[in-house]
Amino acid sequence: MYFRTIESFNITECLFIAFLTFLFYYFRFYYNYFTRPSPLPGPLPLPFELENFFFDGDFKRLTANLHRKYGDICEFRLGGYRRIVISKTDYFENLLSSSKNLALFAKFEHTPAMDISGKFGRGMFLNCDYENWKINKYFLLQSISTPGFNEDAIKNTNELFEELSGYWNSLKKSHSFLIIGERGCSMSSYYNTFNTDKFKLGSSHFDDPKSYNSDKFSRALIVYNRGLMFFNIVHPFLRRYVPYFKNKADTILKSGDYIFGTMDNMIERRKIDFANNPQKLKSKHDLLSILITANNGAKGKMIESLTDEDIRALLLDIFLAGSDTSSNTLCYTIYYICQNPHVKQKMLDEIDSVFPINSSDTLHITTDHIAKLKYCEAIIKEASRMTPVVPVSRRFASAECEVAGYKFQAKTVFHLNYSSIHMNEKYWNNPTVFDPDRFYLHDNLGEFNDNLSDSDKENKKSIHDKDKFSLVIFGGGIRLCPGRKLAMITMLSFMVLLFKKYDVELVDMDAPLKTHTGFLTNCLELKIKIKPRKPSS
Repeated sequence: MYFRTIESFNITECLFIAFLTFLFYYFRFYYNYFTRPSPLPGPLPLPFELENFFFDGDFKRLTANLHRKYGDICEFRLGGYRRIVISKTDYFENLLSSSKNLALFAKFEHTPAMDISGKFGRGMFLNCDYENWKINKYFLLQSISTPGFNEDAIKNTNELFEELSGYWNSLKKSHSFLIIGERGCSMSSYYNTFNTDKFKLGSSHFDDPKSYNSDKFSRALIVYNRGLMFFNIVHPFLRRYVPYFKNKADTILKSGDYIFGTMDNMIERRKIDFANNPQKLKSKHDLLSILITANNGAKGKMIESLTDEDIRALLLDIFLAGSDTSSNTLCYTIYYICQNPHVKQKMLDEIDSVFPINSSDTLHITTDHIAKLKYCEAIIKEASRMTPVVPVSRRFASAECEVAGYKFQAKTVFHLNYSSIHMNEKYWNNPTVFDPDRFYLHDNLGEFNDNLSDSDKENKKSIHDKDKFSLVIFGGGIRLCPGRKLAMITMLSFMVLLFKKYDVELVDMDAPLKTHTGFLTNCLELKIKIKPRKPSS
């Protein structure tokens, strides 16, 4: 009956009905916009989610522009969601407090990329199920808090650096050994792309299938990680039917299948090893072995055990979030150290004081040594302030909530604009100047700075000291990164190994830092020259 009615319409009538439908949608869309609760300043939204076609994925630039134009709290619309940009620390209390405000627990809205990733509701980073997240966090913290884990982190960083020092043209660092307990070979494969004389280090080293598979896995991670943004901003119709977008989507999905299959094989092999030789596995301190060991120990207790999918999601969290954030932060840290010779010299003095010159070329770093590297730690904090790897964080409201004195409906997305806050004169003295002393002198005035006047000491204190949310490196609240201590240990270890052994300089001191921002700010290129360091007198 309905089809017959439609068939009776002529073209003019069909166009008129389509026009009325469009007009009704248009009116309803803007009526909902202008009558929304707690209205905030911001650009006028476009119907049919047309904003997606004008967004390049750079939230750092977008939120900076909105902050500059509309102030400390404003709004925009993207992907069908109302989004609130917050660039004032006073408004962070409900978003980053330690209280269990489960209405603001989720970090991301439910998008097609979440389903495609296979991680929604699993692991920690993209997990919006609090109960499941709590179980995963428990096992992860139990795993990385074991006595041998931090020592092995330093040991493996030493071993990886020794391998890295053999590849003069490669600075690509692999973290896979600590995660899965098997050495990855991506460094040798990456070196192969620069070195035409493959026999220099032995051709068998490069023809090893393990090296090929490790490099393939690393490349698949890069494609997959960057592709998640593609699924968020490209319409499903384009991904399914337009050849260019479909080919790109198929490549990303193929990379995801390869990653999941590889990790499933890792888990299965390790469980078989555990069953055949449990004593050997108990002596290993990599994350995969500890997760399986802890999971087996949880069975029969009042603790829900992890599934293989949970373990896979936790491993993927570390691969995607842990490795990228640490490696990019190291790139920025090296860049700023080389840009500031006085900082570099002060850092070298600290390293030499903690690790005196001896006859051995191999450093034996311990957690006690790491605790003494206060200035090196201050450098990492200052580099993270200047160029945060996560420039804009998120929270997603699963229920009605109150933020900054406004009431917001469920399905509102909050963007915490760390990048703008880190460079705001309200919170930092001379924010555009790279000055690790703002983190170092305040905590160590009595030890190294007795020659400073009281006024100099006061000037060195950042406004940050009065505001706990003016520097956010590892997140906050119940979503505070559980691997922050491990990340700092590995970065400090690498800094010591690199600058103790080599004199590192930028190829071009005037070249700007080349980055690209999506979810993370990635270092695209860092050209440095390395030569053996001459011992200090």
